[in-house]
Amino acid sequence: MANPFSTVPLEPTYDPNPSPAASSVGGPVPGGPLPPAQKKTMFFHVLFKALAIFMYLFASMVFSGSYVLTFVVVTILSAMDFWTVKNVSGRLLVGLRWHNHVDESGKNNWRFESFEDHRYIHPTDSSFFWAVLFAAPVVWGILGFLAIITFKFMWSLLTGVALATSVVNVVGYTQCKKDARKKLSALGGSVMLKGMEMWGSRKGGGLGSFSGMASGSGA
Repeated sequence: MANPFSTVPLEPTYDPNPSPAASSVGGPVPGGPLPPAQKKTMFFHVLFKALAIFMYLFASMVFSGSYVLTFVVVTILSAMDFWTVKNVSGRLLVGLRWHNHVDESGKNNWRFESFEDHRYIHPTDSSFFWAVLFAAPVVWGILGFLAIITFKFMWSLLTGVALATSVVNVVGYTQCKKDARKKLSALGGSVMLKGMEMWGSRKGGGLGSFSGMASGSGA
């Protein structure tokens, strides 16, 4: 079965004039200041999730128990959260972004981008992003389960909508993270190979000596 997650080449782009505060790959330049955590982005990363859950839990107080009004507001907030996480907070907090499109044949293609500006990723930004990303579907899953066991099936439908928007982002960013690791590993291998070629040429043996060593060791 074909993998539904088709990827695009993730060739890193390096800034020819990197900031003295951060290196393009490994993090801050030794001795340079550590970039601060992006508190504003973290705030909006959690804002719409929290509002949607609050409106659902306190619908009886905010909307006098109106299911229709609660459904509309929670759905809108969930959609706003989906867009914010997909297009803004993921790119700023962890340097990842995913998107998908339907081609002419009707096939749904997923595409991933990673470390597009190769800036330093703050550990607090990364930890907060992933913790909140995975916490949201867990909370909606619990609320949906409670709605089912209390026979509030209409409310379980609402939790299902909110859960779906959260899960799509979880799947997208999980696949994006895996793809980023694979591409970065491939990049590291190509850099190592280039170094071996340069070292071999200086020694006069060229890459062929390494190939012979590799084949000899594998015999």
